[in-house]
Amino acid sequence: MNTMYAVNGKRLSSVEIVVEKIKELLIKQKLKPGDMIPSEMVLAENLQVSRSSVREAVKILSAYGILEIRRGSGTFISTASNKRLFDPHLFQILVQERDYHSLTQVRDLLEEGVVRLVVENASEEDLKVLEDAMQELLYELSKKDISREKANQYDLQYHQLLGKYSHNTIVENIYNFIIELFAPTINPIHEGVYEAHRNLHEALMERDAQKAVECVRFHTEIWIASHSFDFLDSEASKGN
Repeated sequence: MNTMYAVNGKRLSSVEIVVEKIKELLIKQKLKPGDMIPSEMVLAENLQVSRSSVREAVKILSAYGILEIRRGSGTFISTASNKRLFDPHLFQILVQERDYHSLTQVRDLLEEGVVRLVVENASEEDLKVLEDAMQELLYELSKKDISREKANQYDLQYHQLLGKYSHNTIVENIYNFIIELFAPTINPIHEGVYEAHRNLHEALMERDAQKAVECVRFHTEIWIASHSFDFLDSEASKGN
């Protein structure tokens, strides 16, 4: 069994070798949730790296939520959807120059897919929770003295619930990451936002996927209108 940890391919740094080997075995499903990986000594011998490199790689993979260290038992492939500190690939977006044109396209694709999945997969209980969340948002937006902080909170909460009720953890994780990137730009008190949210919610309650997708597109137009200066700046820099 331990021969499957043998090194092949180009030489990476010692820590990268361990990380890449675990990733490779997960992709090929030679390792599955709940499996125990070999000891530090066995991994070091098979991968031809030092035990300290194995130890560092295990710490990294544990931080990502891929490995689970059980004191006195060993190290296992995680069985739970642990919240990772960050996804290394998505994290790269944070350190790049923010291009809201590209991010908006990604959000559109994701959100259209998310609402289709909600229509298809959400239970009646899920829809009741969405109803309560939307009523909180609409009530706040209907006030004369709107609290922007509360409205932002309710808006973000509703989108997070959409990701949750897609009942697809991969989609949910990526969608939540994108929504968090947009969180600082949320302006729920802009003209048209009330109607955009209400119409999208009604489409979901009716389980009308096509109508929901159309509402998502209208919602995006409202967002662009409320941030036209930033968006145009992004477009201009994209063209340079």
